[in-house]
Amino acid sequence: MLLHEILSFNRRRHGHSRALIADDGRTMSFAALHDRSMQLAQALSRSGKPRSHIAILADNQPEYVEAYYGVAAAHQRLVFLNYRLAAPELTRIINDARPTTLIYAPQFSDTVATIGPDLATLERTLCLGEEYEAFIADQPTSAPFARIDDSEVAWIIYTSGTTGMPKGAMLSHRNLFASMYNAQVSLPGEPPTQPCFLFPFPLCHIAGYALLGQHLAGNPVALMAAYSPERWMQMVDGLRITGTALAPTMINMLVNHPDIDRYDLGSLTSLGYGASSIPADVLRRAMARFGPIFTQGFGMTELSGNVIFMSKADHVRADREAPDLLKAAGRVGALAEVVIVDDQGRECPIGKPGEILVRGDQVLSGYWNRPDANAEAFRDGWFRTGDMARMDEAGFVYIVDRKRDMIVSGAENVYPREVEEVLYGHSDVAEAAVFGVPDEHWGERVTAAVVLKAGAQADEAELDALCRDQLAGYKRPRRWFFVDTIPKNVSGKVLKRTLREQYATD
Repeated sequence: MLLHEILSFNRRRHGHSRALIADDGRTMSFAALHDRSMQLAQALSRSGKPRSHIAILADNQPEYVEAYYGVAAAHQRLVFLNYRLAAPELTRIINDARPTTLIYAPQFSDTVATIGPDLATLERTLCLGEEYEAFIADQPTSAPFARIDDSEVAWIIYTSGTTGMPKGAMLSHRNLFASMYNAQVSLPGEPPTQPCFLFPFPLCHIAGYALLGQHLAGNPVALMAAYSPERWMQMVDGLRITGTALAPTMINMLVNHPDIDRYDLGSLTSLGYGASSIPADVLRRAMARFGPIFTQGFGMTELSGNVIFMSKADHVRADREAPDLLKAAGRVGALAEVVIVDDQGRECPIGKPGEILVRGDQVLSGYWNRPDANAEAFRDGWFRTGDMARMDEAGFVYIVDRKRDMIVSGAENVYPREVEEVLYGHSDVAEAAVFGVPDEHWGERVTAAVVLKAGAQADEAELDALCRDQLAGYKRPRRWFFVDTIPKNVSGKVLKRTLREQYATD
């Protein structure tokens, strides 16, 4: 199946039903979304060749979703641009991706004007609004080409760049559908449909596959222009949202929000989380507030979504009788293969940490223009995730940390997540990030950046005493920084590289 066939199917099945609800209240039916997406496809196909790259720089609005489907229907490739990047970063990515067309929202006009002379391959820019509407006007509302093989690349999403220059992950139609199917069949007892799903992530993020999955099921999706806990609660209350997904940092902001009890959030029946590890204490507080509605997914851009899942039933069991399960990511999905290996590529015994390797249809087709990265990322057909984990006898996978975030201090391995879990257990801590900085004697020094809750009084001595009580001595942070914010990327993932660079010489 191909991405745009989701719309063809839904246009026939229930074309007048809502497909999209914009943050400003505008709605679009499946028929309208189909027709406008195909008009975009026709216009692109008449002005470009198959496999051309079409870049988009915009926030969450209906035209972005039109590009999800329309570029794929034109047998071209949509290149996602993170709108939070600085102009030089965008220039590097665009020149690496080599698009022929750049679609952009009006608020980025100055940025496009600034970087335009440095973009080598662009033949056309399209500003959303009058220019975009004129481009698709009077075009036919059918797909321009015959069906292609589902191995063709549909999306190119540049990785978050937490460890250096982002790489363009090429995701085919097959990759994305495999991810959607895996999510649907791997959560036993979860209803496959949601009457209204709230999408709070940026559409330039891999979380967009969840929007595709909702449309595949015929469900409407409400788009948040940008996440804020207050606006999220307003939309859940006003639209009677039943399903959504959040990053752990978003959940943390919610449970700490002073006005959370002002809103009626009782319509929610399913709340998924992922994108990074969630502190067990934050999850306990969220479950106490929202009830047994949580699911978890572990994945990454290169996997087109999630490959490990934790169901509502597993969350309930963890809450009632197996609290250690709250630290698990879940079990391997039904349509993916996962193995945990040591540095020599040997499968780790139960309980021993190692690197997660994945094989299956949802693994990326490769990195754009990076044969070196492809050679490094794949081992005998398995994709190397760079994530460290262990598995218990029941098949639950526990994420230990990113392999490259692991701290080696005095020849001992320190996993930052373990230290962060302890810090989150303190009632005064709102956020915590643990990372390593160079140290002449120990190799690396364990360092913590901490955001305290409003009015909190905890200090270095108090938090150090907590760590002394619960951690081995070599795991304790030796440097503490109390900050107002912790740097994160567009998906809410903490930028450990930025922290390491910022505090390396302090």
